[in-house]
Amino acid sequence: MGKYLFFDIDGTLTGRSRRITEGTKRAVHRAKENGHRIFVCTGRVPASIVGDVTELEIDGVISGAGSFVDIGGRYIFEHYMDTRMTEQVMELFQKNGLHFTVECRDVIYQTPGAWKFFREKRREDMDHNPELMRYREQLERKERLRPIEFFDIAKDKAAKMCFIAETKPQIEACIPFLEKDFNIVFFSKEENTYVNGEIILKDCTKGDGIKKVMEYLQGDMDDTIGFGDSMNDYQMLETVHTGVAFENGPKEIKELAQYYFKEPDEDGICQVMKTLGLIDHIEEK
Repeated sequence: MGKYLFFDIDGTLTGRSRRITEGTKRAVHRAKENGHRIFVCTGRVPASIVGDVTELEIDGVISGAGSFVDIGGRYIFEHYMDTRMTEQVMELFQKNGLHFTVECRDVIYQTPGAWKFFREKRREDMDHNPELMRYREQLERKERLRPIEFFDIAKDKAAKMCFIAETKPQIEACIPFLEKDFNIVFFSKEENTYVNGEIILKDCTKGDGIKKVMEYLQGDMDDTIGFGDSMNDYQMLETVHTGVAFENGPKEIKELAQYYFKEPDEDGICQVMKTLGLIDHIEEK
């Protein structure tokens, strides 16, 4: 019987190169040929799902860390922060000097100051932080990005928010006000002077998105396998039957997994899919 495979993007399907390797593409294709169903399960909102990810043969997408569930090109679920909550978080971040994005389904609004932050950070300083590299790429490409002054809180619906705090006290001042309603996910390391991360509504996670997919397709949760590398994959790996984590990921993530994948740029996903018996061989091109 086919399995339901859920893949994170940044740090999982893609590594430091920010590209999906040809080996990973062929492995995903082969798994689909073998009767498995393929899903992307990402913190990115739909507006951020660009590039070679769109070339994969997939059955559906869980995006916005669970805010959107798309099966076969149709949204079966959408969930947003309410207007008052969005307003309060924006005020909180502005008061404490954080750079942030308000992420809607089809467009992302950003505050000024992010470019200055990236100009002062060397690329190698962010090499082990896939989410921060993604943020930088968004700024460079300017794809579906708009300045925060164009955000209309009465009209635009926010699914989630990402932040960059240039100092730790900035985000520490925000945590008491956020932790009641949000899972606060940090991507930076303890030794970094800055802190970057995202806030995800507690009632709307990647794990919740997976449950919605399985309910809609009337599938068995025993047939689910999740692949992830960071703390925004926690609820995904907690929910699926079989968890597959990046071998150099956070301890909390690895503790939820039964299998581990190596560096994505070295075909780590392809290798672990063979170990799991999802594919036997893949033809070289």
